[in-house]
Amino acid sequence: MTSDPLKVPQPATLDLLTYEPGLRRYLRRRAPAGQVDDLVQEVFARLLSLRDPAAVQDMERYIFVVAASVLAHQHRRRAPWRTVDDLEGLGPSDEVTPERSLIGKEGLESLFAVIEDLPPRTRHVFLLHRFEEMTYQRIARELGISVSAVEKHMMAALKALFLRKARDQ
Repeated sequence: MTSDPLKVPQPATLDLLTYEPGLRRYLRRRAPAGQVDDLVQEVFARLLSLRDPAAVQDMERYIFVVAASVLAHQHRRRAPWRTVDDLEGLGPSDEVTPERSLIGKEGLESLFAVIEDLPPRTRHVFLLHRFEEMTYQRIARELGISVSAVEKHMMAALKALFLRKARDQ
């Protein structure tokens, strides 16, 4: 048996694929969906550059520490809004005028009138979702109705708001 002098002995392999599903779930909750693949690749690249993977006592925990570091690095790299030359031209004036104040107040009164006119169950579902930030599943559980029923109530509420806005304009 002859040994190949050009073949360098490799350290023990690190089976990263076993950690991929959990890592993807972690990253999907914290980053835009279009960036998840790149972030997974960056985490794996950092892990593969470890000199001695066997020295890591809890590899699963270490992977998530590295993932958090990659996310933080990506966040710091993102260009801040303040690099835009003319922020003033991007949106409406912040100047508060009596006219803008009245328009805003009338808009809110109109919105509240539509919400008050909704059937009680539809109004309750809408308020729980939009103001209490409850998920459809949680609302369904709390009210003892199906998720499909929650969706129908939300659609009815949004339709009423949309129709009122279209009529007012």
